[in-house]
Amino acid sequence: MTAVDRAASIEGLRRLALRRLPHFVGDYLEGGAGDGGGIRRNVDAFRKYQLLPQALAEVTPVDTSVGLFGKRYASLFGISAVGIAGIYRRHADEYLAEAARDANIPFILSGASHATIETIARIAPDHTWYQLYGAHSPAVTENMLARARDAGVKVLVYTVDYPLAPRSEVVSRTGVSMATGPNLRTLPRLVLDALCHPFWTADYLRGGGLPKLGSWAAYAPPGSNAKQIAAYYVKNWNNPQTWRDLDRIRSLWKGPMVVKGLVHADDALRAVQAGADAVTVSNHGGNKLDCMQGALDSLAQVRAGAGRDIRVFFDGGIRRGSDLIIAKAIGAEFCFTGRATIYGVAAGGLRGAKRAIDILQSDLSYTMAMIGCRTVGDITHDHVVAAS
Repeated sequence: MTAVDRAASIEGLRRLALRRLPHFVGDYLEGGAGDGGGIRRNVDAFRKYQLLPQALAEVTPVDTSVGLFGKRYASLFGISAVGIAGIYRRHADEYLAEAARDANIPFILSGASHATIETIARIAPDHTWYQLYGAHSPAVTENMLARARDAGVKVLVYTVDYPLAPRSEVVSRTGVSMATGPNLRTLPRLVLDALCHPFWTADYLRGGGLPKLGSWAAYAPPGSNAKQIAAYYVKNWNNPQTWRDLDRIRSLWKGPMVVKGLVHADDALRAVQAGADAVTVSNHGGNKLDCMQGALDSLAQVRAGAGRDIRVFFDGGIRRGSDLIIAKAIGAEFCFTGRATIYGVAAGGLRGAKRAIDILQSDLSYTMAMIGCRTVGDITHDHVVAAS
């Protein structure tokens, strides 16, 4: 049995992941925007609530499944999009897709993935959702949509919360972009860090160094290497999006569309009126701003302000099965987690990704039974109270 198999919690996987990653990579994963307050606030927001069990209910067998867009998934959560995941573990996108397929949960492939949409759709044809940013070139955006459609993707996740490219104090401090990797100026002071983390370093070097951003390779100048593709991506991935862009994307994508990155009830209502089939309340995992409230607090406000008639998903700070239950009770129909599964894949590849899913799934099932809920539909606001 490996250390990954022995991990009893997502926190245990987190420690293993950070032990394996060089500090300049681990700090980026943990840093978030600004001083990192957004990430901490996302996690801490769940501690504002406590569960209120009901006894003597028929709770076995527990059914954690949820129906979404014509498919029945095995659990209340899926794997969120995480850009440049291959920097944490080579082939991370593929591992996460395979783990999601085997667990029967959705996997959102990032628009900044190292694997191509075609590769991931072959691995998990019935479980892959696709995340779209609006590129500088409308033609690139349209081509990405066409590729996702042609690959068989059913659900589009249009992410709208980055009007500007994000700023990272970790990147400013280290001088290393996770997209483009180290350069000649920064390399010497990173060598010791890398040598102290030999397993990550061996994986990085064995794979040829900086992983290629396969999702953007088709758009960079012909013959571009991994670093040149990454540089092209940095300059072209993001263009400020407006409600006009949402109308355009909706007209181009005929399948289910989720608008992600909303934290205001008015925006959620307007997105649904514009044709979104669901909205995801998210502050981009704390990577947008360090001065935003926790995503769970935004979820409560969106649900209260937008009413019960719109489909609301949630993403932000989930580390335990009880977090999933609290989010559902507060108003989320479905949840996504990014860092929890990245910790797993960084710690142990495919095995670690599956372990992260198993931890959350087992904890969810156990906690549901303990509070008197046999199905996800049984979870209501009556099962949570404000922490004293």
